[in-house]
Parts: sequence; structure tokens; C-alpha cells
Amino acid sequence: MSIDLFTVLLAFFVVIMYIYLSLVRKSVLIKSVKRKFIYILVIGISLLILLLTLVSEQTIDQRIRGVLSIFLVLSFLLDSKGLSEDRLILSPFDKNGVMYQDIEKMALLLKKKEIRLNYFKNGRRGPMMKFTIPLEELLAFLSERLNEEAEISILVDEDN
Repeated sequence: MSIDLFTVLLAFFVVIMYIYLSLVRKSVLIKSVKRKFIYILVIGISLLILLLTLVSEQTIDQRIRGVLSIFLVLSFLLDSKGLSEDRLILSPFDKNGVMYQDIEKMALLLKKKEIRLNYFKNGRRGPMMKFTIPLEELLAFLSERLNEEAEISILVDEDN
């Protein structure tokens, strides 16, 4: 029963990644909404890997790698993006994010039960984020953090 060096490195990587993702998750004050399809896909792939790990004949080392692979896939459920104290966090591995003072314009689209936020920095549009908090809370949060020249446009979807 010998465990390969790469299995130990993979285990170390998984532990460090979960610590990092939990730290990023704590720094996000207002989390954006994820699509439910992502949850179904990640859990489905994890169950498939688990099934293949349990059904096939493998060494202990290969089984450990299979379990670690499941944890790697499940880490996508810890993906946190949203609004932190001083920046927009667009993905969990984006250590810099977008500072609020760099944002020139922000557009908010009010849909049925969600707010779609888009921002413009250096004349370029950033990725859209979805939130389910009340508009008043979001505006209060942003007004404290955006620079004074930043413009906030609020658009209402007429299909509501």
C-alpha cells in the first residue's frame, strides 16, 4: 500500500483550494445568484465519478484520487462572486476583482424577482451578475462605494 507523490500533491492542492475558496466566500458581502443548472451538472458529474470509482477495480491510490476528483468537481459549488467591501469579485480565483472607484457606469436591469447588474470600466462592459436582494439595499450599498462620477442607470423590464 503505497501512496504516490502526485496523490499527496493533489490532496494538498484540494485542501489549499477549499481554504482559499472559503476565505473568498467570507469576503463576499452580497452574493450573486447562480443558475440551478450548474448545481445539477456539478452534482451529476460528482455522482458519475463516485460511481466509476466504486464500480471499477482500483488500487487504494486510485480510489483516493477518485475521491479527491469528486472534491475538485464539488468545489464549483463554492464558487462565490458578488460584491465585497471594496470591489466586485467576478470569480473565486480573481484575486484583484474590479475596484469600485474604477467603475465608470453601472446598469441595473430590474426583472421579475432579480436585479441584473452590469458595469463599464475603461469603456468596456464587464460580465453580468444577478442578485435577488431589494433594489433599495443594492443602491444603498453601491452609493457608499462607487466614486462620485460613476453613473447608475436603472432599467425596468416591461414584461413584468
